[in-house]
Amino acid sequence: MHKLGPMHTLVRVQLWDLMLLLAPLRPSGFGFLVDETGQMVKKPQTLQVKIGDHVEIGANSCIDRGSWRDTVIGDHTKIDNQVQIGHNVVIGKCCMLCGQVGIGGSCMLGDYILLGGKAGVADHISIVSKVRIAAMSGVTSNIMEPGDYAGFPAVHAQEWRKSAITIRKLGKLPSF
Repeated sequence: MHKLGPMHTLVRVQLWDLMLLLAPLRPSGFGFLVDETGQMVKKPQTLQVKIGDHVEIGANSCIDRGSWRDTVIGDHTKIDNQVQIGHNVVIGKCCMLCGQVGIGGSCMLGDYILLGGKAGVADHISIVSKVRIAAMSGVTSNIMEPGDYAGFPAVHAQEWRKSAITIRKLGKLPSF
């Protein structure tokens, strides 16, 4: 059984059982090329969005169709409101994407990943399983070790906390 909210357009989308969808899936994807005259032309994104079992997708979120591989959302993944998932992204099972997360195209996210609100992942990034990204962090390079990450660019959370404390102490130095 699939519960679709009002005004949903599903084009080349494969759905599994027990999915709650409150957001549109972008039918044409976001892809452009510059032609020989220098004009921007649409590059069709013709592959599918595959959504696993027990997935929830919140309002005003958007998932782009793939261009060279299907965009895939793994089983039991929960996607909050206003989340953008770019084309060719593969998200593992049991992930949680909080409000206003943005994932650039062609990213690979493992299983059990949590992205805090307003966190961003640059395109073509891989993140291993069991990673938590703090809210408002920016992932600009691959994360190959499970753990907690924070900041911009995202680093191990413990390293980020030490940096934040050091910067705060700099403001308390006597002026000359």
